Formats: sequence, structure tokens, C-alpha cells
Amino acid sequence: MHKIALRVLATPLLALLLAACGGAATSAPTAAPVPTPPPAAAPTLLPPTAAPPTAAPTELAPAAAASTPSSEAISLTDAAGRTVTLPGIPQRIVSLSPSTTEIAFALGLGPQVAVVDDFSDYPAEAKALPKIGSTNGVYNTEQIVALKPDLVLAAGITAPEAIKQLEDLKLTVLVLGSPQTTLDTINNDILLAGKATGKSGEAQILVNNMRSQLNDLKAKLSTATSKPLVYWELDATDPTKPYSVGPGNFVNDIIALAGGTNVFASVESPYPQVSAEQIVATKPEVIILSDAAYGVTVESVLARPGWAGIPAVQQKRVEPIDDNLVSRPGPRIIEGVSAAAKIIHPELFK
Repeated sequence: MHKIALRVLATPLLALLLAACGGAATSAPTAAPVPTPPPAAAPTLLPPTAAPPTAAPTELAPAAAASTPSSEAISLTDAAGRTVTLPGIPQRIVSLSPSTTEIAFALGLGPQVAVVDDFSDYPAEAKALPKIGSTNGVYNTEQIVALKPDLVLAAGITAPEAIKQLEDLKLTVLVLGSPQTTLDTINNDILLAGKATGKSGEAQILVNNMRSQLNDLKAKLSTATSKPLVYWELDATDPTKPYSVGPGNFVNDIIALAGGTNVFASVESPYPQVSAEQIVATKPEVIILSDAAYGVTVESVLARPGWAGIPAVQQKRVEPIDDNLVSRPGPRIIEGVSAAAKIIHPELFK
């Protein structure tokens, strides 16, 4: 049986979190120097290396009409910079990640999706579909090839060698997901998926709705009087050296958009592994647990040795968050921003 292996990540839990999200994986370094929280500033959706925009934001486009499928060949450039050509509108789709699955179903492509990866559990229709692996970092290529799919949707975390193997088997692979994921790149991925599948109109409507929801949330948060310091815990397999989020990780954007200040926004790694001493030194006012689904509880965090002096612990401002909403770069990401905002600024949502 032929299998495709994914990159091996630093810890089993971090591997699960990243495989489940379908975002780009970056190896986490050893503990970084204690950062100084950056000054409160308006959030940017650009990657950290990009130059700031010089023009005003584009106004929301009017809602587009639903697309009419075409049998003409489609040629486009995917998120990995690859030129992908489809002979026509795909009728049978394989999805290799939860994020690409959620994008496909949000565009109304559910009837065309034949199989999904092991982590795809939303919506319910996707959870009920046959699975083609990835729990242990491998896909069942024999099963994929036997389905004769018109299109395989891959994510930024999918290893290049896996994509090449699928292409060598004469399958068309479209990559959705940038190495530096932001809310803007998520919107671009949705539009790209729409163009590839004859759902451009539906994709534009979805992106417009997401932008509108974000604008409404920004308006509510504009009345906030502070930007609390936030420690976001990604993986506490080793609670003395947990993984957090840094620049280049789109959760960093989520914290800023939700009205908070990431205490590790100035480190070099998107996935910094930090010490308990570093966390204590940053004095976070809010602690958000995206690893709660993997057994980390609020009570266990409050009881961690040496954490009693942390403001968030003293005020019992330690909250779990649905990891699926914030780790999957897809159409539910605005729900994730809203969930984070309600934790950081509960006073605005009473």
C-alpha cells in the first residue's frame, strides 16, 4: 500500500494541532529570550516581512451572483506559486486537510467531495465521509487514485514531496494556504478555490460576508479602553516549556484583531517554545488555552508552580477556546476572532 508522509513536528500534540488546522508548520526553537510586549498598535493583516500598505483599504465589493459552471479549461496559480490547469469544473474532489474541507463545503461543494482526511470533522456531512488518512502523517494514495478525482485540495502543511507524488500519479493538486497565513491570505484561498471549482460568485459572497462580520466586530472593539496582555498557549505537553504563538503565526493577528497584545509578538519564531519564567516575566493579563481539547484545564493552569503572581492567574482570567475555530485557516476564522474577543474584552459582550 502506497503512503504519503507529512513533515514530523516538534511534539505529538503540536503535530496534531497543526495537522488539524491545515496551516503552515514551522519547527519551534528552544526557549527564546524574554520579549518586551510591543506597544499597542492597530493590527495589520500583512505578513511580518511585508511593507505597510500605502493606500486606503478597498471598500467591500457588492455581493456577487451565484456562479454558472463552465466546461472550459481553467488555469490558475495556487498558494504555493504553482501553475495548475484543470480541464473543466471538477466533479470529484479529495480534501487533504480540515481547512480545505471547510472551504469546499462553505462554497457548496459538498456533493463533489468524495473523501477527506482523518481530521476533517466539520460540517457534519464532512465528518461522515470516508477518510483517507493523515492521523499519523500519511495518506492512503491507493484509495485516492482509485477514486479518480478531478481535483485534490492540499494545505500549506502538506509536504512538497507528497504533492509531487500525487502529481506523478497524474492527479491535479491545488494548494490552499500560505507559509505566512493571515486573514487576507485566507480570503485569497477562498477566492482561489472558488475560481478553480466554478464557484467564484459564491466565494466572493462568502469573503464579503466575512469582511462585514469583521468590520462589525472592529466597531464593537473600538470602544475598548485597553489592549490587555495575552499569553496564548498552543501546546503544554511539557508544562514547563509550552509552545505559544509569535509573529508569522496568524493567531498573532487574531489576538490583535480581538483587541489584545500578544506577549510573545516580538520573538523570532511563529511557534516559540518558552519557559515558565518567561511567561511569568511578561505578566499576561489574559491566558487563552487552545490546547484545552487535549487535556489542559483551567484548574491545572491556575495551579502551576510559580504562576501565582501572574495577573491573569490572580484574576482567574484563564479561558479555553475552541481550537478548531482559530487554527483552521478557513471560513470560520471570524468566529475564532469573535471568540477570542469575548475572552479578552468580556465587558463589551454583556
